[in-house]
Amino acid sequence: MSHSSYTRMWVQAHGALEDLLVDEFPPTAPRPLKDRLQVFQGLATFYLKYLQIFRSLEAVYDQIVHPQKRRMVRHMLDGVMGRLLELKNEMVELEFSEFHYFDDVLQDLKLTPVSQWYCTWD
Repeated sequence: MSHSSYTRMWVQAHGALEDLLVDEFPPTAPRPLKDRLQVFQGLATFYLKYLQIFRSLEAVYDQIVHPQKRRMVRHMLDGVMGRLLELKNEMVELEFSEFHYFDDVLQDLKLTPVSQWYCTWD
């Protein structure tokens, strides 16, 4: 991939992150969910989307050489990694388990278990 490809990937990941943050933290607070399955599926959806953004930013960080851009990507990576850990902790507290099955969520997002590890922006 060329340098411009990684810059484009960074811009796409940044846009996806902005969209995800708007979805996760809407201006008006939604009504609390009482069904544990719905809560888990919401957390799992956000987790998988953050994971895709993380993988994309990780690839960009690995290949970009511009020091200022690299610092910015690292800052974004740190934030995404922190949010991934927060979501994982919430899922563990909800399910009382370290192991989670994302089958339904992957199907809803039209992802395969393998594609969850790679960026799918198209």
